[in-house]
Amino acid sequence: MNVALVFLIVTVLLFGLAYLTKRRFGVLGLALAAGAMLSDLWAQALTPVIEQTGVMVERPPLATLVAIALVLLPATILLSSGPSYRDMTMRIAGAVCFAALAIALLVEPLGSALVLTGESKVVYDFFVQNRVYIVTAGLVIALVDVLATHTGHRIGRGKH
Repeated sequence: MNVALVFLIVTVLLFGLAYLTKRRFGVLGLALAAGAMLSDLWAQALTPVIEQTGVMVERPPLATLVAIALVLLPATILLSSGPSYRDMTMRIAGAVCFAALAIALLVEPLGSALVLTGESKVVYDFFVQNRVYIVTAGLVIALVDVLATHTGHRIGRGKH
């Protein structure tokens, strides 16, 4: 399958999830970062355990599916609750940032499962070369978004 098509499908699905749930990018972005770290630490160790339970997959390799699942799991859990956007523009911007950061973090696992030749290799190389910049910008924007999230407590009214 063409790498560009796979990246496009995954991007549209992730954008749609974030847009429809209206969740703020800050929390989701940090959850993606946590998932990437969990994937780096646990994907190789969990793959044999999952194979022992009887799960057998040839294409894509099970290790790739485990790595992808670990990256996305914390963010997908947080899609059901947490702070949300009210403004349409912010919803769109947050969903774009979520999809871009997720794709940047999934470049390596997705690329290892696909045959890369010709045009597909060019698309994959673009994502790999710009991964550091996309992840850095995504995490900075996520932190700013978390800091901009207002809590519901009142200032000036105490119980005293």
